[in-house]
Amino acid sequence: MPIRVRIMAVVFSLVAAASVLHADWTAVGSTGTIDEGDLGKIVLNNDGSASIRSTISSTSAKVRFNVTSNPGIDFFIPKPGEEIGNLVFTMRVRDNGAGARVIATLKRITLGGGSDIAMPQTTVTAATIDSDLSAVAPSNDWMTVWAQHYNRSAFAGNITTGDSMDFLRFGWVVEVQLIKHDATGDPGIMGVQVFRDQP
Repeated sequence: MPIRVRIMAVVFSLVAAASVLHADWTAVGSTGTIDEGDLGKIVLNNDGSASIRSTISSTSAKVRFNVTSNPGIDFFIPKPGEEIGNLVFTMRVRDNGAGARVIATLKRITLGGGSDIAMPQTTVTAATIDSDLSAVAPSNDWMTVWAQHYNRSAFAGNITTGDSMDFLRFGWVVEVQLIKHDATGDPGIMGVQVFRDQP
Protein backbone atom coordinates (compact mmCIF):
# COMPACT_ATOMS: atom_id res chain seq x y z
CA MET A 1 0.00 0.00 0.00
CA PRO A 2 1.47 3.39 -0.94
CA ILE A 3 2.47 5.65 1.97
CA ARG A 4 -0.08 8.33 1.02
CA VAL A 5 -2.94 5.79 1.13
CA ARG A 6 -1.74 4.44 4.49
CA ILE A 7 -1.58 7.96 5.96
CA MET A 8 -5.09 8.73 4.71
CA ALA A 9 -6.35 5.45 6.22
CA VAL A 10 -4.77 6.32 9.59
CA VAL A 11 -6.21 9.86 9.52
CA PHE A 12 -9.66 8.52 8.60
CA SER A 13 -9.48 5.97 11.45
CA LEU A 14 -8.53 8.68 13.95
CA VAL A 15 -11.33 10.97 12.80
CA ALA A 16 -13.86 8.10 12.94
CA ALA A 17 -12.73 7.17 16.46
CA ALA A 18 -12.84 10.79 17.61
CA SER A 19 -16.39 11.23 16.34
CA VAL A 20 -17.59 8.53 18.76
CA LEU A 21 -16.08 10.21 21.82
CA HIS A 22 -17.86 13.39 22.85
CA ALA A 23 -19.33 14.98 25.95
CA ASP A 24 -23.08 15.41 25.70
CA TRP A 25 -23.48 17.68 28.75
CA THR A 26 -20.63 19.21 30.72
CA ALA A 27 -20.42 21.82 33.48
CA VAL A 28 -17.30 23.25 35.11
CA GLY A 29 -17.20 23.67 38.90
CA SER A 30 -17.30 27.47 38.84
CA THR A 31 -20.51 27.50 36.73
CA GLY A 32 -22.50 25.84 39.52
CA THR A 33 -24.92 27.64 41.81
CA ILE A 34 -23.77 27.65 45.41
CA ASP A 35 -26.49 26.79 47.93
CA GLU A 36 -27.68 30.00 49.59
CA GLY A 37 -26.69 28.75 53.05
CA ASP A 38 -23.18 27.87 51.86
CA LEU A 39 -22.14 31.08 50.08
CA GLY A 40 -19.45 31.89 52.65
CA LYS A 41 -18.02 28.36 52.63
CA ILE A 42 -17.12 27.88 48.95
CA VAL A 43 -14.54 29.64 46.80
CA LEU A 44 -14.62 29.66 42.99
CA ASN A 45 -11.02 29.22 41.82
CA ASN A 46 -9.19 30.64 38.78
CA ASP A 47 -8.81 27.15 37.25
CA GLY A 48 -12.62 26.75 37.00
CA SER A 49 -13.00 24.59 40.10
CA ALA A 50 -14.97 25.12 43.30
CA SER A 51 -13.69 24.15 46.74
CA ILE A 52 -14.15 24.71 50.47
CA ARG A 53 -12.38 27.84 51.73
CA SER A 54 -8.98 27.01 53.24
CA THR A 55 -9.83 29.05 56.37
CA ILE A 56 -12.60 26.57 57.29
CA SER A 57 -11.40 23.40 59.01
CA SER A 58 -14.61 21.33 58.99
CA THR A 59 -17.87 21.82 57.05
CA SER A 60 -20.15 20.60 54.28
CA ALA A 61 -21.38 22.71 51.34
CA LYS A 62 -23.46 22.18 48.19
CA VAL A 63 -23.09 23.34 44.59
CA ARG A 64 -25.86 22.64 42.04
CA PHE A 65 -25.63 22.34 38.26
CA ASN A 66 -28.66 22.60 35.99
CA VAL A 67 -28.46 19.85 33.33
CA THR A 68 -29.62 21.20 29.98
CA SER A 69 -31.14 19.38 27.01
CA ASN A 70 -28.73 18.03 24.41
CA PRO A 71 -29.40 15.74 21.42
CA GLY A 72 -26.90 13.20 22.77
CA ILE A 73 -28.81 12.61 26.01
CA ASP A 74 -32.40 13.50 24.97
CA PHE A 75 -34.86 10.70 24.29
CA PHE A 76 -34.88 9.52 20.69
CA ILE A 77 -35.85 6.36 18.84
CA PRO A 78 -32.85 4.79 17.12
CA LYS A 79 -32.97 3.67 13.51
CA PRO A 80 -33.68 -0.04 12.92
CA GLY A 81 -30.55 -2.03 13.75
CA GLU A 82 -28.83 0.96 15.39
CA GLU A 83 -27.30 0.25 18.79
CA ILE A 84 -26.95 3.03 21.34
CA GLY A 85 -25.31 2.96 24.72
CA ASN A 86 -26.60 3.99 28.13
CA LEU A 87 -25.90 7.30 29.82
CA VAL A 88 -22.77 7.71 31.94
CA PHE A 89 -22.42 10.17 34.85
CA THR A 90 -18.91 11.27 35.88
CA MET A 91 -17.19 14.02 37.84
CA ARG A 92 -13.69 15.48 37.98
CA VAL A 93 -12.86 15.77 41.65
CA ARG A 94 -10.14 16.28 44.24
CA ASP A 95 -10.31 14.05 47.32
CA ASN A 96 -7.01 14.07 49.17
CA GLY A 97 -7.83 11.46 51.80
CA ALA A 98 -9.69 10.90 55.06
CA GLY A 99 -10.31 14.62 55.60
CA ALA A 100 -12.18 15.08 52.31
CA ARG A 101 -15.15 13.59 50.48
CA VAL A 102 -17.20 14.62 47.43
CA ILE A 103 -20.65 13.24 46.63
CA ALA A 104 -22.52 14.04 43.39
CA THR A 105 -26.18 13.18 42.85
CA LEU A 106 -27.99 13.37 39.51
CA LYS A 107 -31.65 14.14 40.27
CA ARG A 108 -34.81 14.10 38.16
CA ILE A 109 -37.48 16.62 39.21
CA THR A 110 -41.08 16.48 37.94
CA LEU A 111 -42.17 19.47 35.85
CA GLY A 112 -45.14 17.84 34.10
CA GLY A 113 -44.68 19.63 30.77
CA GLY A 114 -46.68 18.26 27.85
CA SER A 115 -48.81 16.09 30.11
CA ASP A 116 -52.61 16.23 30.27
CA ILE A 117 -52.71 14.39 33.58
CA ALA A 118 -51.63 15.75 36.93
CA MET A 119 -48.26 14.18 37.66
CA PRO A 120 -47.29 13.80 41.32
CA GLN A 121 -44.44 16.07 42.36
CA THR A 122 -41.37 13.90 42.85
CA THR A 123 -37.61 14.16 43.03
CA VAL A 124 -35.87 10.93 42.06
CA THR A 125 -32.17 10.10 42.38
CA ALA A 126 -31.03 8.84 38.96
CA ALA A 127 -27.33 8.29 39.73
CA THR A 128 -24.77 8.89 42.47
CA ILE A 129 -21.00 9.26 42.70
CA ASP A 130 -19.09 9.09 45.98
CA SER A 131 -15.35 9.83 45.94
CA ASP A 132 -14.90 7.58 48.98
CA LEU A 133 -16.23 4.62 46.95
CA SER A 134 -13.95 5.27 43.99
CA ALA A 135 -11.32 2.76 42.91
CA VAL A 136 -8.99 5.73 42.37
CA ALA A 137 -6.70 6.35 45.36
CA PRO A 138 -7.06 9.66 47.23
CA SER A 139 -4.81 12.38 45.84
CA ASN A 140 -4.07 16.11 45.82
CA ASP A 141 -4.43 15.89 42.03
CA TRP A 142 -7.67 15.99 40.04
CA MET A 143 -9.17 12.60 39.19
CA THR A 144 -12.19 11.37 37.25
CA VAL A 145 -14.72 9.34 39.22
CA TRP A 146 -17.61 7.44 37.59
CA ALA A 147 -21.05 6.83 39.09
CA GLN A 148 -21.26 3.80 41.33
CA HIS A 149 -25.07 3.61 41.34
CA TYR A 150 -27.69 4.10 38.63
CA ASN A 151 -31.46 4.02 39.02
CA ARG A 152 -32.19 3.04 35.39
CA SER A 153 -35.95 3.41 35.95
CA ALA A 154 -35.43 7.19 36.35
CA PHE A 155 -34.41 7.51 32.71
CA ALA A 156 -36.61 7.31 29.61
CA GLY A 157 -35.93 4.48 27.19
CA ASN A 158 -35.50 0.74 27.41
CA ILE A 159 -33.12 -2.04 26.39
CA THR A 160 -33.61 -1.12 22.72
CA THR A 161 -33.41 2.66 22.97
CA GLY A 162 -30.93 2.94 25.85
CA ASP A 163 -31.10 5.46 28.69
CA SER A 164 -32.29 8.94 27.82
CA MET A 165 -33.29 12.05 29.74
CA ASP A 166 -36.86 13.32 29.30
CA PHE A 167 -36.60 17.13 29.36
CA LEU A 168 -40.29 17.71 28.57
CA ARG A 169 -41.77 16.20 31.72
CA PHE A 170 -38.74 16.57 33.98
CA GLY A 171 -35.95 18.92 34.99
CA TRP A 172 -32.51 17.53 35.82
CA VAL A 173 -29.95 18.80 38.31
CA VAL A 174 -26.61 17.61 39.65
CA GLU A 175 -26.08 18.36 43.34
CA VAL A 176 -22.46 18.18 44.50
CA GLN A 177 -21.70 18.05 48.21
CA LEU A 178 -18.17 19.02 49.25
CA ILE A 179 -17.33 17.61 52.68
CA LYS A 180 -14.32 18.68 54.72
CA HIS A 181 -13.96 16.50 57.84
CA ASP A 182 -10.90 18.24 59.26
CA ALA A 183 -8.14 20.73 58.43
CA THR A 184 -6.24 18.15 56.32
CA GLY A 185 -9.11 17.83 53.84
CA ASP A 186 -9.13 19.70 50.52
CA PRO A 187 -12.27 18.57 48.62
CA GLY A 188 -12.92 20.20 45.26
CA ILE A 189 -15.05 19.86 42.14
CA MET A 190 -13.64 20.65 38.71
CA GLY A 191 -16.66 19.55 36.71
CA VAL A 192 -19.47 17.08 36.02
CA GLN A 193 -20.56 15.30 32.84
CA VAL A 194 -23.37 13.18 31.44
CA PHE A 195 -22.62 11.44 28.15
CA ARG A 196 -23.76 8.45 26.15
CA ASP A 197 -21.53 5.38 26.24
CA GLN A 198 -20.99 3.97 22.79
CA PRO A 199 -21.62 0.21 22.35
